[in-house]
Amino acid sequence: MEKKIYNFQDFDPIKVGINLRTERQNAKVSIAKLSKDVKISVGKISSIETGKIHKDYSKEINSIAESLKIPVANILNDDALLKPPIEKYTSDIELALHFVTAGLIDEAKRLTEKIRITLSSREHKWVHPALLFTQAEICTSSGLYKEAKAIYKRIINLSGNHSLLNHYRVRSLNALACRAFKQNEIIVALGFAKRADVRSDKNLSAEQRYNTYLNMALLYSFVGYTDIAIFHAHNAEKISQENVYFLMEIKFTLGVLYLIQNDKDRAYSYVSESLSFHYSIKDSASINHMFKCFYILYKIDPFKYSEIRDFFEVNYLTIVDKESFQIEYLHLWIEQLIEEERLDNIEPLLDWCMGMVNKVSAHTNYKTYWLASNFYKLSQQLTKQNDALRSALYFVDENMNKEKGIILFELSKLKENEISSPFYEAASLFQNVLKQYELNYSLDKLLYLLPKPRY
Repeated sequence: MEKKIYNFQDFDPIKVGINLRTERQNAKVSIAKLSKDVKISVGKISSIETGKIHKDYSKEINSIAESLKIPVANILNDDALLKPPIEKYTSDIELALHFVTAGLIDEAKRLTEKIRITLSSREHKWVHPALLFTQAEICTSSGLYKEAKAIYKRIINLSGNHSLLNHYRVRSLNALACRAFKQNEIIVALGFAKRADVRSDKNLSAEQRYNTYLNMALLYSFVGYTDIAIFHAHNAEKISQENVYFLMEIKFTLGVLYLIQNDKDRAYSYVSESLSFHYSIKDSASINHMFKCFYILYKIDPFKYSEIRDFFEVNYLTIVDKESFQIEYLHLWIEQLIEEERLDNIEPLLDWCMGMVNKVSAHTNYKTYWLASNFYKLSQQLTKQNDALRSALYFVDENMNKEKGIILFELSKLKENEISSPFYEAASLFQNVLKQYELNYSLDKLLYLLPKPRY
């Protein structure tokens, strides 16, 4: 490899230093003798060998290679490259990944193969991580999670340190963290996120560094380390200054985290900032984010922000986009009204949720009808309460034993006249035990509003 092809700044100074020291030691030449031969100070040679390079030392490295009678390529070799010269493939690689995201798997496969057959053997070594990552994404999109996981692990175990490899190594670690999170393996997810954080450096794109910090913040919040979560969220905030969407997201995240710490002043400040970024984007699809901000502001001070109730209870359903709106957010607001026993405007919200029965998951429908049963119970509409409970029971699956037990107990209470029966007493005790976890459930409701980990 001829050094003149590359810009010196494209090389990893630490790897260059290791290569130089190895070649000098192989030639059995001391730093002092080399310094004398090439008329370069001992300190400067030592700085190059330890990777403390702050400017272009191309002239010095050429002189050292000439003195040691070795090609410059032995020092500035492919393994020392930080930025391989593969720009001509970058747009096609990104396009292939966009195809996968859009579900155009055949197009992604064709483009990936086209890239593969045009690569030289030298280029293939550099582009290989990108091709593997695309293959993993195709597997993920096709539901082949086990195969995708194996490929992500191959990527993170590849040798080398150039920027493209590190980019896909970090993305793979974050992808593994996201998969573990979806499987509710929070500790496993945090382990992958930590490894991504270790690999994150200044040569990584701002987006990948932001994603890594965001994931660390989210995962630490789910294991109860709110202080550490806030630390990482602030790191994400620092590198998101040029991306309004990231700012909107991370400011909201910080607001929720501070609310968990009961620091309502900071929570208000960050959520308000997030809402201002939301307005600057003017994206109608982000109605969900506006909802979350309003909900948090109301939780901070329901008296100060009482007018928010008018938004949810009077104007909200006339502007919501049914296809993009997350009905689970509306569940949170209905729950809030039930807790406050503000029953006047709940029924239209419940009717809207019930109208979505064919468009949402069974678990979401369970929650709709469970909330409806609570509302009908408070408003003394016992027949409707019975119907709602039976509908909720219909949507319970085999893993929801707690929920099934509570529903059956509530159904039995509608029929049982003998409240002193052993069954009734046992079920009441069971229900009281569950109430002890209400504090944790309140925390879970806040954590649910946070963005999801991503890569």
